[in-house]
Amino acid sequence: MNSDLNKPFKAPAMARMSIRRQLSRSLIVALCLTMGALLMVVNWGIGQISHEYILSRLKHDAESIIAALQLQPDNQTWDVGPRGTSTVYQRALSGHYYMITGPDIEIRSRSLWDYPAQFATLAKGEENSFEMPGADGQHWLVWQLGFNKNDTPFTLTIIEDSSPLDALKWRYSFWALLVLAGGAISLFFMQQWILTRNFRYLDSVREKIQSFRYAEDKPDLSSVPQELAPLADDIDQLLQQLKQRVSRTRNSLGNLAHEIKRPLQRLQQLQDESVTEFGADIKALLDDIQWLIQRELKRARIVGVSSPGRQTNLAVDLPPLINILSKLYPAIRIEADLSAAGSLPQDRDDMLELIGNLLDNACKYGLSEVYLTAQVTDELAVIRVLDDGKGLPQESIEHLLQRGQRLDERQEGAGLGLSICNDIIESYQGRLTLENREPHGIRVTIELPLR
Repeated sequence: MNSDLNKPFKAPAMARMSIRRQLSRSLIVALCLTMGALLMVVNWGIGQISHEYILSRLKHDAESIIAALQLQPDNQTWDVGPRGTSTVYQRALSGHYYMITGPDIEIRSRSLWDYPAQFATLAKGEENSFEMPGADGQHWLVWQLGFNKNDTPFTLTIIEDSSPLDALKWRYSFWALLVLAGGAISLFFMQQWILTRNFRYLDSVREKIQSFRYAEDKPDLSSVPQELAPLADDIDQLLQQLKQRVSRTRNSLGNLAHEIKRPLQRLQQLQDESVTEFGADIKALLDDIQWLIQRELKRARIVGVSSPGRQTNLAVDLPPLINILSKLYPAIRIEADLSAAGSLPQDRDDMLELIGNLLDNACKYGLSEVYLTAQVTDELAVIRVLDDGKGLPQESIEHLLQRGQRLDERQEGAGLGLSICNDIIESYQGRLTLENREPHGIRVTIELPLR
């Protein structure tokens, strides 16, 4: 037997990547990009709002300053009256400043004190705004306007320290970052909860699919989510088709063996009546064919009506099998201890063929007694078949226990049928143990995992 065929299939690493991990990774990337862009937009928006707010206030103050700018009649000098400006322009380094420049004219607010400041002059109607570092570590937002008064060109430069609003902007940005981070974490855990909740449906679908294989009745799939219903229906149809194919195949083999038996018997009779040069070879071939037919008929008789897909109830299914073998071997007494037996998830036909084959060979090579025990726990089923025959040489046992090795099933004393038993046991990832009993006989132990 090719050992590679019995190895469990392992999907490639990419195919086995966790869906939860992929969704979580995609969500984290999307949240980081979205929240980062949103934070940048919020920060830029707050900056623009504060910038426009300061500019609008500066323009409002500029109207008052321009209106208060007067030419003094006594000395023909320009000056801004104290009532035309707010008191914040009177305090030194208050963060609110203005400067009016013209031909040989420079009027500065008291708040500028002696801080050196030079600005470009503008033509009438021109406006300009910009930011720059200011006095005492301040951050100045500057707005300029060119205008004429009494045909004299002036440039008004009005300044406000935006540091308090900048600090407030960053404070709000920090809180916005905390809110966004909290929302992202909440969304992540909400996604994990939704995935866990919906993956429970996948677990139920897996259990229902397993029940397709082991149960006799079709399970109820009405609670399967709508997205998984087509998959469950397709698997249901596939398993039903496989079940029908296995049933038809086993029944066909039994029918073929039964129908071909009579023509072969007639052929053997004609061979016995005739004398030919190849008579001995023909007789050997006919004996081989008869032996194969008898084996298939015995397997069909052991299993009974083919019903693949049913689970095995040892206490119910084994007594009829023991009854059949007792009639086939009346000189052998078969004792069975099924007090600890239960139900097996393995296919009923496979288990009847396995146990029936072991019992058949034990009866064939035993002297007077065959003993069967079955014990089922939560994790493991242990089945033992013992006979009182002459046993096997130790080298034959060691040869049989090597993976892929077989003995000739028709060889005298070696009819353990392990070629069939090994196929069934390996298909369920079980284990077979073979040993000689004292003082004589063979003990065969089968261990089958239930999960």
